[in-house]
Amino acid sequence: MTQDLTNTPGKLSWHLAAMAGVWLVLALWTTLAGRLGCAATLPLILALWVLIFLAGYETALLRRHLFIRACLQPRGLLARWLDRRLLLYVWQGVKALALALFLVVALLLLNPSQWVFLLFDILVLGALLWLLNRLLRNEVIFQYQAALARAWARRINAVFLWLGLLVSLLFTARDDYYAVGFSEALRHGATRVELGCDALAILARTGAVLETASWWTAQQLFAGLEGMSVTLAWVGFLAAFGLSFLLAWAYSGVLGGVMARPWRFSSRDGL
Repeated sequence: MTQDLTNTPGKLSWHLAAMAGVWLVLALWTTLAGRLGCAATLPLILALWVLIFLAGYETALLRRHLFIRACLQPRGLLARWLDRRLLLYVWQGVKALALALFLVVALLLLNPSQWVFLLFDILVLGALLWLLNRLLRNEVIFQYQAALARAWARRINAVFLWLGLLVSLLFTARDDYYAVGFSEALRHGATRVELGCDALAILARTGAVLETASWWTAQQLFAGLEGMSVTLAWVGFLAAFGLSFLLAWAYSGVLGGVMARPWRFSSRDGL
């Protein structure tokens, strides 16, 4: 593995600026999404896919690299089989595409205060990266320090972002579904999202309907109405939390992709 100097102060400042640029592009796109067609949307999805893929692929390579070095014989059958990266490419690519599509849909449902929190989260991730590099400086082999710091910072940041989004959900005004039927609430939710790209609009409206269903069941649970399925209500309530975590994980993956350097793991390192 080649030396990684990407977390020096100068590089970190550049990364913060790059992540802020990504946030700005996402904010502008959600503002103009109703007037942009698929030709303008697909490049954004592709860029998000690449960034999430780079972050996930670097972590997967690091994990596999350490496993091969610590546990396997260099010329064993399992080591040779793991040397083939095709399955790793495909698996990380599929996960990254699913997260990119989900992120594009979820961003359309955010309110202005949540966008401000996403911008603030960039500083949190930068602080985590700086802190972890200092903590790992004398604890981890230098060749692995930067990659491990990035992986841990991204995961810790995802949890922090998730908790922040949950707090935001609790204090954000929502549509009142207490006196509204389930089907009527879903129809209302489907009209919340407008997109110029018809192919993506289907996913966006599906996401809006799922979020509406989650909040409808959650509100019915708190209202304690008779005849309401408690199991269904709890599923909807927990789904709101789960979707927030997926959003936090995908967004942290995008930010982590700006800093990821998976190509620093070379074939001569036994990968």
